[in-house]
Amino acid sequence: MAGRGTRGRMTPSSAAGLCPIQAWLGHAQVATTHRYATVDVELMRRRLDKAGIAGKGPARFQPKEAVLQLLDAI
Repeated sequence: MAGRGTRGRMTPSSAAGLCPIQAWLGHAQVATTHRYATVDVELMRRRLDKAGIAGKGPARFQPKEAVLQLLDAI
């Protein structure tokens, strides 16, 4: 099971998203929760390099034609 810090790092970093997480983690101040939610970009880059997937673009959602037609009809 992941620790509290790990759970905090896997959460959204917007202020609205942090308030429920703050309560969930039991932090008295949202600033404490924010420390866990910020991303260490250099650490991510090193881990991606180690995993051999650095530099690859993210997979993008490709909607099916039926979905696009439905959205056009709205």
